[in-house]
Amino acid sequence: MLDKLIPITQGLNRRFSDGGHPFQIATRLLEECGELAKEINHFEGQGIKRQKYGRPDKGHLAKEVQDVIGAALQIALHYQIMDELDITIEQSYQRLKEEGWIDESPPHTA
Repeated sequence: MLDKLIPITQGLNRRFSDGGHPFQIATRLLEECGELAKEINHFEGQGIKRQKYGRPDKGHLAKEVQDVIGAALQIALHYQIMDELDITIEQSYQRLKEEGWIDESPPHTA
């Protein structure tokens, strides 16, 4: 998944070159988190969201998750910490695996 998200993020950086300042990136991340929260609110049926917007759409939710991940990756790319990010992800993975929280058996399909 990250192997495609990184080039997407880099492409969007080139497309929208004015958003490369860390403060602008952080602001975009916050905006995207707000949009994700709106979709979650819609899925959870809070307030009048379903009356106003109809049934929740998994595609919209997935797009908002992608946007949040992309904005966070944009920060990592800006500060050139991709190697460090790989290391911290691997450390977290191994720790949770050792603690028994990650099961590496193949998923069951119905």
